[in-house]
Amino acid sequence: MIFHRITVLFLTTVTVILATSTNSSLKQKPPNLKLLECFEFKKNYWIVGHAFHTSSVQFKDECLRMCLTSSIRKAKCLSAMHVPNDDECVISDQDQVTKPDLFIENDTPGTFTVNFFRNICVDPPDSEGADRFEARLQGYKGGEGIIEFAHVDGKNLKVMVVLSGLKENSIYNVNILEEKHQENVGKCGKSQKVDGKTILTLETDHTGMAVEPWTEIRDFNELDGENASKKSVSNVMLTQFLMH
Repeated sequence: MIFHRITVLFLTTVTVILATSTNSSLKQKPPNLKLLECFEFKKNYWIVGHAFHTSSVQFKDECLRMCLTSSIRKAKCLSAMHVPNDDECVISDQDQVTKPDLFIENDTPGTFTVNFFRNICVDPPDSEGADRFEARLQGYKGGEGIIEFAHVDGKNLKVMVVLSGLKENSIYNVNILEEKHQENVGKCGKSQKVDGKTILTLETDHTGMAVEPWTEIRDFNELDGENASKKSVSNVMLTQFLMH
């Protein structure tokens, strides 16, 4: 199990728990489809002059994983470019929205192909006026990830998840633990039941990565009204992480 406790200063405390699920019969979208849902594709276009990382990869999915996991390391990847002829992946902190004058068409498509992918999971849809906070996960066994939240009073909570380094081809539940149960977080073991609200069920792919594009969580009102944070991400304190 992975436990990550986050505290929203002054207002409320939320505990996020990632736990192995025993329900393998749940019908999930294949992990590779969820990965693709985070990107908008345009063939034979690229961003000129704004690469912050280049690496050698064979398949486009590897390139897209690199873009999403960069957020775990606090780097903002807005786009990924895969050049299959050269097995090359270029990730950038810009896209056709931020740098439209540098978004150009490949004028030699007969020589090589560039597959351009804009990361549309950077921001939630209809995010204007939303309070946002995040939990960054780092485990001593190598698991890492980020869970992002976007909240507007009176509307459903939006959540986006990127996790890496977990067990391959496995099902995990993401639970929110109510404040009254948080004193037991450090006492949980593999065989103990975790009391909390399951907000998401995730499936890892063959690399141990799980992605959940921005999705609405219904009937979760713990952050409404006087419990809602009106502060910035700087008012979120990450205080506890345990892996059993």
